[in-house]
This record gives sequence, C-alpha cells and structure tokens, in this order.
Amino acid sequence: MFFMTQRSTVGFLTLDVLVTENITLPNEVTKYPVEDGGENISDHITMGNEELNITGSITATESFAFEFSGLCYSKLIDTVGTLRQMHSDRKTIKVVTGLGVYEDMAFTNLTINRTNSQGGGQWLEINASLRKIRKVALKETELPPDKAADDGKGKTGQTERRTGQSGNASTPPANNKTVMKSLKDNGKGYVDQFKQLLTTGK
Repeated sequence: MFFMTQRSTVGFLTLDVLVTENITLPNEVTKYPVEDGGENISDHITMGNEELNITGSITATESFAFEFSGLCYSKLIDTVGTLRQMHSDRKTIKVVTGLGVYEDMAFTNLTINRTNSQGGGQWLEINASLRKIRKVALKETELPPDKAADDGKGKTGQTERRTGQSGNASTPPANNKTVMKSLKDNGKGYVDQFKQLLTTGK
C-alpha cells in the first residue's frame, strides 16, 4: 500500500512514494515508588524526543508512473548524492508527509536499498530514522546590586598586612639556637653552667 495523496519530502529530497510512516513519542518513567497524592506525578515522567521512521521510494523515471519508460538513472545517482550530503552536513531538516510537518529533525540512521525485485533495479528504497532536537532559549538574569562586584580591580586573596617569614630557611626562629651557638654567644659563664648541668644534672 502506497501513500500517494501528497508528495512527501525529507529535507530537500522529494519522495515519489511514501511506503510507511512511524511516529514514536518516548517517555522515561521513574522506577521508584511515588507517594500517592504527595507530589506531582509529572515530575517523575521525563518526556523524550519525538522519533520518526519513514520508508519511501524514488523511481528512475522522469515523471511518476508505474510503466518504466523514459528511464533516467542519473536521478537515482543524484538521490544518493543528496542523501549523502544531508547526512554529512549534520544539520536539522524538515520532513513533510500527509500526517504533518516535522521540524528540527536529525538523522539517527539512513539506509538506501536498490534491488532487482522492484522493476529491475529502477527504484531506490530509502529507510530514514530521525529524532527531533529540542531547542531551549537562554535567559539573562541581572544580579542584585549587593551581589555584583564593585570594579573588579582588586586582587583575589590579597591581604593588607604582611605576615612573618615563617618557614624561611635563611631565617631560623630565635628560640631554635643550638647548644654550640649558645656557648659562643654567652661566653665562659654559660660554659660553667653547662659543665654543672653535665655533672649534677641541675
């Protein structure tokens, strides 16, 4: 059975025959229990992107007819080139069928078949799977005056007072003198105290 009431288009390719048209409207539903009457059920159902699967045909004849006269195989070659171009462009396209217009669609899979079973290889069968891309608009929000920066000239983390040189290897702390350094600084009196300390332990 062919749908011949309206010529269908996939991007900038016109199909001679639309064979099948399948629309999928997926949703992701939570697997976890939801409190009865406690929350909005729709918060637990995520709407998926609409999907469209189309099967159509292109004939090698110049004008659409079931008798195969006036064959033009260059039409089939041009059709394959057109589909390859749309696939490589990776842009959204518009699909028009008898059921409606599908905007912002992108290919997820594209198959082109030519067999001897259809009029001796004078038809191309096209199977296209597409998914709708949902677009969102970005919004700008002004910050309250107390949250906005003054002039942006200050340095982050800068302090007003200099700190000490803690950890500087060239300047050891004053209370970290060695015994030999103390002996040199305090002279003989300290030597006597040190000897007494070694002898009496006091």
